[in-house]
Amino acid sequence: MVKKRTIDMKKKTSLVTLGKELGVSAATVSRALNNSHELNADTVARIRKKAAEYGFSTRKMTPRTINICALIQHEKPDEGCFFPYTAEVMRGIMEYLHPRNLDFSLFCDTAAKLNNGLLLRKLSQRNINGVVLINTTKHSTFYDELNQCNFPYYSLFTGPEKINKHLLTVDNVKVAFQSIEYLTQLGHRQIGAIIIAPKERPGRDRLRGYKHALKQAGITFDPALVCKTEPYGFRAGYEETLALFRSHPEITALFVTGEQIAVGALHAFQQLGILIPKHVSLITCDDAPDIEYLNPPLTVMRLPIRKLGHTAAQRVHQMINGENPNPPTHEPWMEGELIIRESTAPPTSP
Repeated sequence: MVKKRTIDMKKKTSLVTLGKELGVSAATVSRALNNSHELNADTVARIRKKAAEYGFSTRKMTPRTINICALIQHEKPDEGCFFPYTAEVMRGIMEYLHPRNLDFSLFCDTAAKLNNGLLLRKLSQRNINGVVLINTTKHSTFYDELNQCNFPYYSLFTGPEKINKHLLTVDNVKVAFQSIEYLTQLGHRQIGAIIIAPKERPGRDRLRGYKHALKQAGITFDPALVCKTEPYGFRAGYEETLALFRSHPEITALFVTGEQIAVGALHAFQQLGILIPKHVSLITCDDAPDIEYLNPPLTVMRLPIRKLGHTAAQRVHQMINGENPNPPTHEPWMEGELIIRESTAPPTSP
């Protein structure tokens, strides 16, 4: 006769037994007790309450290497996200991470997919601890998801108005003001502009700086000399420049707010038979590596893009470690630097 084995009904509490009692999987219990962002707050609270009743906690695990992600938003599925600006930001992020043996991730997606309420789950699945946000817009609603869970992040240049304490940028009003001031000092009075994303912070601020500089120089602002474009790229620069100079050939200087817009403008000027800088001076923002090798090399307002990426990664790391960085203030390095090259000169006499 086989003797039956006695079953101990007072088994030690485990992930499995907790899961069975709560009607969830052991994996779900584990995630709730390890601060996973995949679960809703009610589920986490219910699991933690039951675990506390049993005096149960997960074993201390050796922490993974901290993983900080550059999260790049783009508007269309077939739109690229690797521009000189984003590459420079990532260089700055990696300059901070690598000496500290921290991991770096890259995540690109459209605004529609980032706004679908599943962003934290996707970040958790990739073991990402914090993000530096690039190319977001005021319509990026996923910021609410990050804020509700206190997920560590910093945003560069753009984002909804309510994220000021998580925003790193430069004085874009001053960037535009100094550009136009330089052109007026050369003697230009008919100054056009192509402003990218005029409804976003950088675009709005650069338009303000443009207007302020004209006013200081005693030049009446003419809205017909300003093109506002949502698309960014070579084609937008080409088409906007063609339209502007066909209707206003009296313009002697053009201020544009992006490197690809400037390259598109150069192509339009060539088609129109306009020589740079003999007929029109051209100045742009940012200083991509190829800018000084164009024909002619472009005058720019150089922005501290790499430094912004480095600083954003540093602040996200501090948040991951439980620190609470002070809201970003304007520092001396957060300025544009005028780099004068061959695309600007005094206007020629008629």
